[in-house]
Amino acid sequence: MNEKILLDEHKPTRNTASPDSVGGHRPAERTARDTAVQAQRDRDGKVSRYLRYLLEQTPLSPVDRALARELALGAVRRRATLDTVIRAYLKHPDKRLPTPTREILQVAIYQILFLDHVPAFAAVDEAVQQAERFHHKRQQGFINGLLRTLLRELPAPAPERLEPARDAVPCGDGRSRRLGRDVFADPTDQPVDYLAAAYSLPRELARRWRERFGPDQARKLAEHAIARPPLIARINRLRGNVASVLASLEQDRQPARAHENGQSIVLLDLVESLTRLQAFRDGLLQPQDPTATAVVASARAGPGDDVLDFCAAPGTKATHLAERMDNQGRIVAVDVNENKLRRIETNARRLGVEILSTHLAEEIGKLDLRSFDLVLVDAPCSNTGVLARRPEARWRFEEEGFAGLLQDQFALLLAAAEYVKPGGQLLYSTCSIEPEENEQIVEKLLARLPRFHRVEQALTLPGGRDAPRQWHDGGYRAVLEAS
Repeated sequence: MNEKILLDEHKPTRNTASPDSVGGHRPAERTARDTAVQAQRDRDGKVSRYLRYLLEQTPLSPVDRALARELALGAVRRRATLDTVIRAYLKHPDKRLPTPTREILQVAIYQILFLDHVPAFAAVDEAVQQAERFHHKRQQGFINGLLRTLLRELPAPAPERLEPARDAVPCGDGRSRRLGRDVFADPTDQPVDYLAAAYSLPRELARRWRERFGPDQARKLAEHAIARPPLIARINRLRGNVASVLASLEQDRQPARAHENGQSIVLLDLVESLTRLQAFRDGLLQPQDPTATAVVASARAGPGDDVLDFCAAPGTKATHLAERMDNQGRIVAVDVNENKLRRIETNARRLGVEILSTHLAEEIGKLDLRSFDLVLVDAPCSNTGVLARRPEARWRFEEEGFAGLLQDQFALLLAAAEYVKPGGQLLYSTCSIEPEENEQIVEKLLARLPRFHRVEQALTLPGGRDAPRQWHDGGYRAVLEAS
């Protein structure tokens, strides 16, 4: 077998093919599996964004579009696990694999291990054919041999509830799939290495979670991070309620259930794009996880208030605030470029929000200091609480990059504090579960600005993996009040 180039350490490879081609083929000829492989090769590792672009350029059926999304996002979510399995079947594990052979194998093995409805032989045959379509015909024998060796050694396909083991791959639903050989580090002797590879986490994050939360909770968090998240949307109470939204979805034959938070619905088995649903077009709902919904619900916001939203795109929390305010008062939504402001404005129009205006961050100096009843800072963060929903975010986590991120978060919060009037509130939130980005930032602000005191704070760990109506991402929020 020709094993040419080493598997990079779970980092995305550079995109060497044109986004409008697959090995020279026009987009019309790209299959769902080709799209998934191509998406892995985005230059910046932003697989979700590149996938959206590819799907816009590729005439696929709704079922094939759903398959492309499942394969692309699943492969990036389980990248470390897939690479570990591939290494275990190489004669020389320290050799690198050529691009796109690595991505073809990742997508194929993802199907074999995690998609019960895809026949294994179909995944193998398609992978072999993809090598030719991507101009790597000389790799066909290697790809075929590795995948068929994996298949021959696999026991019965039914996943089981197993204890952590070197030969068991966690499936993301509490069960594991037996392999035919030891693949992972020993979970007892090398628990961090096992957690990182078996659950597809950067090693730094696996170590951090294990030290902070202990082995059992760290494994629960890791299991949640590889689960398939349900699509959850907040009800726009300016235009409807849970019952009216469920009725609209029923007319579109879209299965849905009310979330237990009473403010959201869970869309089940969504095949078509959300934007094609009448309830979305009518502005009855807005995609938003319950943990994010709880951020706005924790603040004191009502009709007639003046509200300022830093880092507002795409406007999810700003429009939620407008609902809380009964569309009365003023919301100033700020972000760094015109594209982000247009996204906010588009969402506001669709949801019927009439009290929102947008401003570039560079123009914020024109606003009056200490003039707002509520200022929201939903800060850019490491996203460690939403890894199931933002699968590629895990591969951007680096301890070394923390310092700059923390500086930006504190600078944003410090600047926002200047716009809170006496008696007003400052609301800080992240999608992270790391203390440096959360309570430590707030403590630093309180030490710097004694006119603020903390009214409330909450850290939410991801949960509800086994029950879509209880699903919630992880995150942090704090409400500070000014004197």
